[in-house]
Amino acid sequence: MNPTGLEGIRSQLLLGQVSEQPEHYDPSVLVGIPRVLARSVEGIDASKFKGHDLWNCWEVSWLDLRGKPVTRIGQLVIPASSPNLTESKSLKLYLNSFANEKVESEAAFISRVRNDLETVLGVKPKFCLYALDDNRFSVEHCKGVCVDGLPVDLAVYEPDVLLLQTDPNQVGAGRLYSHLFRSKCPVTGQPDWATVVIEYKAQERLFPESLLAYLVSYRNHTGFHEACIERIYVDLLGCLKPTELTVWAGFVRRGGLDINPVRSMAPIKFLPPRLVRH
Repeated sequence: MNPTGLEGIRSQLLLGQVSEQPEHYDPSVLVGIPRVLARSVEGIDASKFKGHDLWNCWEVSWLDLRGKPVTRIGQLVIPASSPNLTESKSLKLYLNSFANEKVESEAAFISRVRNDLETVLGVKPKFCLYALDDNRFSVEHCKGVCVDGLPVDLAVYEPDVLLLQTDPNQVGAGRLYSHLFRSKCPVTGQPDWATVVIEYKAQERLFPESLLAYLVSYRNHTGFHEACIERIYVDLLGCLKPTELTVWAGFVRRGGLDINPVRSMAPIKFLPPRLVRH
């Protein structure tokens, strides 16, 4: 992604800057980023998909009324239709600003977080808390066919939709995934690693080798997690003309947060599982 679209708000972003952790609860550190900035640069039509972004928040703690720390894992679900997303470092600083804050109950904590995030997102997100030993955070392995072992020659490291190839003589269906996805943050230039999963049904079969080449082509591309997955979805939609299509990714945890965008043709309640690199 060309960072030009970010210039208007770059001074507000905390990524790539030295930032002091607030010692007390401070919702003012939250920063929203309009989704349209990345979508306009990538040429993404948001009317073509539904979905959400799952954020696993691993650094959630506050004090009960007796001053005893409470620690939980937070799950934040932001609809893909929200006007804004939240800048990740600002969310990290915000959540950690509760470290010395007394809160009367989990319900009160959840309510405060949802209300604060609504201010920057433009919608009220879902936010839940779980115990650290909750089984939902057990590591799972991807289901489907991994394309990473296919023998292919690769030389393109910027996204190219023409790499996607189909067989018009075969009906296509299945779940394919790759652990080799890499892109770069448009603010810091740091690498973002992910497992990308594609599930589809179409009148044409997608050649797995071409999917691998296409996903690897993002290796030097700069783009937000969410916009990268949206572009992959839109490119596959145009190539396959599917009857069913879902694309999701589990990005490697950074700064106590991992982001997992899900995009689909139909409304979906699916939340990505915890993968080994989370």
